[in-house]
Amino acid sequence: MAFTEDLSVYFALKSAGGFADAATVGATTVNVIFDAAYLRALDIVSTTNPVALAQASDSAAAVGATIVIDSTSYTIRNREPHDDGAIVLLQLEKQ
Repeated sequence: MAFTEDLSVYFALKSAGGFADAATVGATTVNVIFDAAYLRALDIVSTTNPVALAQASDSAAAVGATIVIDSTSYTIRNREPHDDGAIVLLQLEKQ
């Protein structure tokens, strides 16, 4: 028997009690959990490493695509399976 999780609770919009932000990829809207992580290495270099979690079934979020989150455009640089593969981690680069 395969385990199937209901991800709709996590990927519900923040305004509806979830954790997600609406993002636009082309003409498609997908819900993502966005993190504009701030990195600091040895107190010498600091940068941001924006990432987003998306449902793997949201195929619009493909490598090379432009994704707009909160009026900021990013390019999806990498798409990595997360845990059991139902979720993907999108590595983003601000345009």
